[in-house]
Amino acid sequence: MTLQDWGSIGEVIGALAVVVTLIYLAKQIRQNTRAMDEGRKLALAQTYQMRSDALQAMLVHAADSEYIGPIIIKLTELGYPEDVQALDALSDAERRRFRMWQIAQQTHWDNMHYQYQQGYLDREYYEDAFKDRVVRLAPTWKALGLTSGRRSFFAEIERLSRE
Repeated sequence: MTLQDWGSIGEVIGALAVVVTLIYLAKQIRQNTRAMDEGRKLALAQTYQMRSDALQAMLVHAADSEYIGPIIIKLTELGYPEDVQALDALSDAERRRFRMWQIAQQTHWDNMHYQYQQGYLDREYYEDAFKDRVVRLAPTWKALGLTSGRRSFFAEIERLSRE
């Protein structure tokens, strides 16, 4: 065998090594993509769990509170949340307490909107729960003067309210 023959064999071996390496890298990329997708699903599940825990804790606290629970009952009996004029029946102290509770509610829904923007909240939840609740609460927030925060959240409230 000549040196040229050995060179040709080396080229064939090199080409095979490149093909094997490309196959290996393709498998690694597929595995990495699967792992990233599983990580995203886990993060999404954890987000839902945290959201559920936070909302449940907020509602349990409100129901158990000697201040917020009676305010919510009073407002509900007067037609709240559909009729925001029910807020006019609150005393100054009740209105301040309810306003603070609504700040927590607004922060919660703003966080949900941010999670949706970042891809951590799926479209089904956004369409089935977020939109309805935010549009329902927006007039209350406006009546209570809760109009500052993330621009994109308030722009989305405006957009949804026009639909």
